[in-house]
Amino acid sequence: MNFEDVTMVRVRNPIIIDQEYCPWNTCNKKIPSKIKISKVSFKNIHGTTKAEEGVVLICSSGVPFDGVELSNIDLKFNGKPAKAVCSNVKPIIKGNAPTCEPYKPLPS
Repeated sequence: MNFEDVTMVRVRNPIIIDQEYCPWNTCNKKIPSKIKISKVSFKNIHGTTKAEEGVVLICSSGVPFDGVELSNIDLKFNGKPAKAVCSNVKPIIKGNAPTCEPYKPLPS
């Protein structure tokens, strides 16, 4: 799956894949997702975000992402480069793109 040449304007979650998403707290967080995500690219994505984290990649500990590429990502939060946070993935970085910081989940 490829996302390419996209302009974001004050978007809350410009780039997000979250395998721990659980909208009604009915999930067992001790059991990781068994869905394998691979070969996803985000190229030439630019614009502004409402959140400090413009890139959020939270992957399953059971089947981590494979072949995720970030290339030429230029997202701004309050005029500064937006951050990228990641868990269980090491994206391939090409060109200008933020380096992933460790994802820190909110306390339950």
